[in-house]
Amino acid sequence: MPRRADRPGPAEREGAWHLRPRGEAARCRACGAFHPESDLDDAGWCRTCNADLERRTRKAPRLIAAAIVLPFAVWVVLGGHFGVLPRYAWLLPLAAAYYLGLRIGREVMKGYARWRQTRVDVG
Repeated sequence: MPRRADRPGPAEREGAWHLRPRGEAARCRACGAFHPESDLDDAGWCRTCNADLERRTRKAPRLIAAAIVLPFAVWVVLGGHFGVLPRYAWLLPLAAAYYLGLRIGREVMKGYARWRQTRVDVG
């Protein structure tokens, strides 16, 4: 059993990729093909795999945003909270909720899809 002092610390493990010279070919974490390092994004995916990811996860964020906004809209309409704001003024909070739901849904779906598709262990 190696002693604690013999094992590499987190700084050595995480910083090892920084030791690679810039411009060297690196492996895409999704498809496993080698690409110039400048063609990979922050997560280590090539442009082709990134475009496929965007295409596959295009509709789900809108559904997540609608699932967030719909109960809020029903609450506004059925609850009759028009004493606080006029009816048309509730469109702004609904639009803001949809926008935030869209952003949250996009990040959640992108993270989930990357987690599911990452096949190549780089390191």
